[in-house]
Amino acid sequence: MKTNPFTSSIFENTWSKHFNGGKDLVAFEFIKGLKFVKNSPNGIYVNAGRNLTKGLYYDLDLTKSDYKGKTFLIYDVPSYFNLEEFNAASNSSLRLKTVFQYRGFLMDITSFNSQDDYINSQFSSKNRREFRSNQRRLETCFDIDYSFIHGGISQTEFDALFKHFYALLSRRFADKQTNYHHLSAKKWGYYKDLVFRMLQEKKASLLVISNTNTPIGITLNFHAEDILFETITVFDPDYYKFSIGKTSIIKLLEWCFENNYRISDFSKGDFSYKHKWSNLVYDFHYHILYDSKSIMSRLRAQYAVSYYKLKLYLREKKVNELYRKYKFFITGGHKEKDDKAYENYRFEKMNDFDPSEDYESIDFELDMYRFLRQFVYTFMFANPESIKNIKVFKNKVKNEFVISGSKRSQKIIFD
Repeated sequence: MKTNPFTSSIFENTWSKHFNGGKDLVAFEFIKGLKFVKNSPNGIYVNAGRNLTKGLYYDLDLTKSDYKGKTFLIYDVPSYFNLEEFNAASNSSLRLKTVFQYRGFLMDITSFNSQDDYINSQFSSKNRREFRSNQRRLETCFDIDYSFIHGGISQTEFDALFKHFYALLSRRFADKQTNYHHLSAKKWGYYKDLVFRMLQEKKASLLVISNTNTPIGITLNFHAEDILFETITVFDPDYYKFSIGKTSIIKLLEWCFENNYRISDFSKGDFSYKHKWSNLVYDFHYHILYDSKSIMSRLRAQYAVSYYKLKLYLREKKVNELYRKYKFFITGGHKEKDDKAYENYRFEKMNDFDPSEDYESIDFELDMYRFLRQFVYTFMFANPESIKNIKVFKNKVKNEFVISGSKRSQKIIFD
């Protein structure tokens, strides 16, 4: 791989700045393409970036011997990268252990002519009609814009967009009541620094779906020469009926075909949508290189193998999910979930609505009525028309609201 973004100088230097005190990374002659930091507690050399990459590639020069007495841990080596098979020379004491950790998912579009060609191969005609209908309804109801930022962007524009990105992610995981490690101050500061710099050199991109200049869906990607790594994606849950996530995937597919990319990689994380969209499932392994003639190196290698096998076992038992929920609550994240007073509700059908003096018109876009937006947008999905035609009324006495379009209306009663 010629242009892996996760071994670029921008990536390595930014990661070192945020997680390694800006200290110099260590390169070795026997391994090409990677740099390392020494993990002080156990003496193992770990790749720069640790587990914040989406896939690493490296070459070995078995004529070099600067691995002697050392142990190396390399995170996230995808099986589809097709590294050269490890065959140590008879006079070399370098050995390799691999530990499976995750399944990965990707769309290999090499043999397809267009995004429609690929989608036809993955989905039924019913599914395809649903995709088109969802996108058409979204564009009918709202002033939708699709932008693919892959190159220069001003710091001011980037800061505003990334702030919105953070807000959408925070809300999504608050709703799920789950801790999301990328939202920690340290990691988010790292991403903000990294992505702005990598955008300038076209090593990263942001797909942004906006409604009247307000982002409602954002996907962060990193780029190799012909691989798009979809890294973090989020959409505004108020628009969930419109399936913005599916539209985002279709837009990324379009971009890949237009720019001669052969792979759109969803990376690790086992979610149902990845199974549906992917045509290749692959493995992520951790690679442990060690000196078989060194007792300490062998012990460190075996420790690493045992440690990551245990982590895999606990992950398969869903312990990590319980931990993230526990961490969410102990860090006070549950306080972010709002609108609990509006969790119990019922609908009442209305053929016509003629507002009487019992009702007053309200601006449901105001923050105080944020809890109503999902109901309004769901109504619009079922009755597609421009949001300019939608009015919302509040009963002056009862906890009732009426959503009214040009043809239909719906009452919501909160208990």
